[in-house]
Amino acid sequence: MPWNDNKGSGGGGGPWGGGGNNNNGESPWGKPGGGNKPGGSGGGGGKDRPDLEETLRRMQERFKRKDGGGSNGGSGGGGGLGRGRSFGAMGLIIILAIGVVGWLFTGIYQVNEQERAVVLRFGTFHRYEEPGFRIRLPNPIERHIVVPVNTEIRTEIGGTNTANLMLTGDENIIDIDFVINWRVFEPRDYLFNVVDVEGGNPDNHVLVEQIGESAMREIVGTSAFEPITTTGRTVVETRVRDLMQQTLNSYKAGIEVISISLRGASAPEEVVSVQREVSSAEQDKAKREAEAIAYRNKVVPEAEGQAQRVIQEAEGYKAASVANARGEADRFNLVYEQYRAAPRVTRERMFLETMEKVIGRTDQVILDGKSGAVPILPLDQLRGRQQTPQGQ
Repeated sequence: MPWNDNKGSGGGGGPWGGGGNNNNGESPWGKPGGGNKPGGSGGGGGKDRPDLEETLRRMQERFKRKDGGGSNGGSGGGGGLGRGRSFGAMGLIIILAIGVVGWLFTGIYQVNEQERAVVLRFGTFHRYEEPGFRIRLPNPIERHIVVPVNTEIRTEIGGTNTANLMLTGDENIIDIDFVINWRVFEPRDYLFNVVDVEGGNPDNHVLVEQIGESAMREIVGTSAFEPITTTGRTVVETRVRDLMQQTLNSYKAGIEVISISLRGASAPEEVVSVQREVSSAEQDKAKREAEAIAYRNKVVPEAEGQAQRVIQEAEGYKAASVANARGEADRFNLVYEQYRAAPRVTRERMFLETMEKVIGRTDQVILDGKSGAVPILPLDQLRGRQQTPQGQ
């Protein structure tokens, strides 16, 4: 066949232009072009084509590198890795610098006008700081605690809880609702000598509440119910404030009690009806006492007047009796003197006077039997009859 001619050592037999001799390892379609070209020119073209495995390897390396290196091969990839290592060291230095600056900024703080800062160094009190922008050593070398010193704090006790039910001195139950107004005047003592805030809540001042409730119970326990609910509130507030301040000073709490305000003081709802009955009984008692006092004021002066009249009558009777006795004694002494001078005459006179007194009180007429018939004129009876109509 004409395309199977093997003449010439460089002949490229076959219609694809490939030589019949395959010792060079080339496939018959490895070289482009027609078979009419000489075999020597086909062998030279196989050396210039690109290697497929090398191309795939380069593409894989190119995808693996994040720097997206071009067709420069290994030299381009090496340059990208160098820039990555230099950027990592510089970024670490920048991060460390930012951290140091942020750590230093923890020592800058502000104190408001009504506050005072307590600075602690390693947990120990070091100094006070006044209002304004302040600088201290950063954490954890120093730290600060801001305490309100010029602010009046209100602590309410009572209301809906059972802390408002108290027993008075006259064994009555009273419902107390009051407010404690206080402030911090020594921040160091307030922070380190007492524990005032409970559960991390700045509005829950447990120390002030407990001392206020204890002081109020003590004062109410020594006071009557009526003054607390009416005119004695100011006295109770003053006594509670003084007792609270004395107790807080003994604790060195650094707290000043400004005032105590009683918002409500009345009997609880459970005993209102009983309290009304007691009040009614007390009013009835007061009414009866007033009536008794009025009766006493009426009877006692009358009795005292009667007593004075009886005493005066007795004094008069005494004086009259003494005077009569003295007169009779004097008259007896005079008669006795006359009797000593003329005994017979005096005896007859005394006899006649005595018989006159005795017989003068009777209506009988005594006649001497020797005189015979004597006409009797009842002059006394006639005089009495005549005087009777005149008396009527």
